[in-house]
Amino acid sequence: MTAVTVREILTLPVLAGSTVLAGQDGLARPVSGVNVMEVPDIESFVRAGELMLTTAYPLRDHPEDLGDLVRTLSRRGLAALAVKSGRYLDEVPPAMIEVADELGFPLIALTGTTSFNDVIGAVLAVVLSEYGPDPAGAEAIRERLTGVALSGGGLDEIARALAGALDRQVRIIDDAGVPLVHGGHESPEPTEDAPWEFPITVGGTERGRLLVHGRDEPTLGQRRLIRQACFAAGMHIAQAVAGLELDRRMRVLHLEELVSGRSSDADMLRQRSRLFGFAPDAARTVIIARCAAEPGEGRLDEGLPPGSIVWSRGSESVALVPADADANQAATAWRAALQQSGGGATVVAVGTRSDDLDGLARSHAAARESLTIAEATGQSVVRYELLAVERAILALPREQLAELVEQELGVLIRADAASDGQLCATLEMHLGTGNAAEASRRMFIHYNTMKHRLGRIEELLGPVLEDPRKRLSLAFALHARKFL
Repeated sequence: MTAVTVREILTLPVLAGSTVLAGQDGLARPVSGVNVMEVPDIESFVRAGELMLTTAYPLRDHPEDLGDLVRTLSRRGLAALAVKSGRYLDEVPPAMIEVADELGFPLIALTGTTSFNDVIGAVLAVVLSEYGPDPAGAEAIRERLTGVALSGGGLDEIARALAGALDRQVRIIDDAGVPLVHGGHESPEPTEDAPWEFPITVGGTERGRLLVHGRDEPTLGQRRLIRQACFAAGMHIAQAVAGLELDRRMRVLHLEELVSGRSSDADMLRQRSRLFGFAPDAARTVIIARCAAEPGEGRLDEGLPPGSIVWSRGSESVALVPADADANQAATAWRAALQQSGGGATVVAVGTRSDDLDGLARSHAAARESLTIAEATGQSVVRYELLAVERAILALPREQLAELVEQELGVLIRADAASDGQLCATLEMHLGTGNAAEASRRMFIHYNTMKHRLGRIEELLGPVLEDPRKRLSLAFALHARKFL
């Protein structure tokens, strides 16, 4: 079966009124999924074949970047970009249209009344079905069995309808062989005969099998009915999977809204939180993990305390951890679990404690700032409360930091560059330990080498190592250098 294309997706009722602004040459691009743009650095969270939906909110302050967004999505192999303007974007910029036409990347304007929820559900239901968006053209759906699925009937009703039509016993099992339903009839069936098996596929993947009992091989006419039943079962499963995927995506969108602080309707957020099964005003701490690669299959909450709420942003994951748990222990255990599941080198940052709904956005912002500091300083697990010096450094203008580093360390930096030396590293270790002997042990060098380096440092900087104020200034400059 051929893949569903952008052109076919646009025929869905939920996209009625949509307009193709540019990139008509790409309407034959295959669609394998749907996504919503929630963050500006969307490149890490997309997959080839996705239809991307956006209000342009993440780029509301930088509409000039929308042309680059089209290039990025096209390069990553996405199917199309659908923009809902009016709220955060007055109109689609001409540069964006020009790039889309140049790349043959479909750029679609949605109507102001288009619901992202409805689009996600409709598109997922289509792409998960191997029969495409217009199954009316397939002979099978003209039969009663397909009508059962289209009218909301379940697998049990499909099995009963087929059993009655064939006058045979019918069973449906999942892909692991576990019985899902059993459609019987009044005539006894010999259990010693092996059933005839027919695959039930969804999107080209086998999701189960339909078993037809009886001594005789099904006739050609019976096989036609069986194929129709397999299609109907596949459609039912596709709808169920699409519903589950829609629920998951809506839950993630809600959680992102909670931690972003974008919504001003606190009552609405509380109501939605209860619908998704968690107390909105419980005390929690936001923890963010960034992996080198997207973790493999498995429980994303592995290593976290009970009651944690976790979701994925591709190679980045977010957790809302109960505030009474040991956040540092939880972060360390979570990092180990993510690395073991294929995440590779992982950095974890702990935000501030949040005692209510309003505090979640502050905790999330603190965790993100801490993550930036951790990556700049080479740390693997950090807590916001312990990063006061680093936050003070980041609060200063970059030019001022550069001036400070040059003033305090410039001569050492140039000396190291000229001789491939270790004067800056030696100074940092000495200031950190306060003891030349301990510093030499930690650097795995002879004590005499340490004394020689410290002497060289004072030759270049003057007698600074006994001056508390100068030591503080040097330590601050050494730390600030990491952020430059």
